[in-house]
Parts: sequence; C-alpha cells; structure tokens
Amino acid sequence: MAASESHTSSTPRFPAWQHAYEAVLTETDTHALFKLVEIAQASVLTRRADLEGSADHHAERHAIEEALANLRAVKRDRLKFG
Repeated sequence: MAASESHTSSTPRFPAWQHAYEAVLTETDTHALFKLVEIAQASVLTRRADLEGSADHHAERHAIEEALANLRAVKRDRLKFG
C-alpha cells in the first residue's frame, strides 16, 4: 500500500474523495462495504473528471488511480464481484 493510501488522519491529503475511500479500507461489515464502495467510486470518479484538462494535481491523479485499483480489488476479493 502506498503512503497516500495508508495515510489516515482527520485531515486527508485529498479531502474531495479520500474520506469515502478510507471508509472502504476500514469497513469490516460486508453489507455496509457494498454501499461504501459505491460511494467511494462515485466520489473518486467525480474528482477524476473534475481534474480532466488540468495540468496540475499530479500526486492526486496518481492517488486516484491507486484508489480505483484498490476499489476494484475490494470488489473482487472481499465482495466477490467478477
């Protein structure tokens, strides 16, 4: 896990989406996890769309791609989605 992913504090580095993403990483209830993954994916994808066309935010773009990969892994491994 990269430093941007393991960073959990009350002031996230990327507040537009990081709280929702971190909630997925810490959830243990599978039923709650399903909804949290949906929320996190929507939040991350919305932020990625917001950054389209911007030459800045390289660190956040990288963190977004890592978060999306991890969300796919959670869906596959913990929620058993193909």
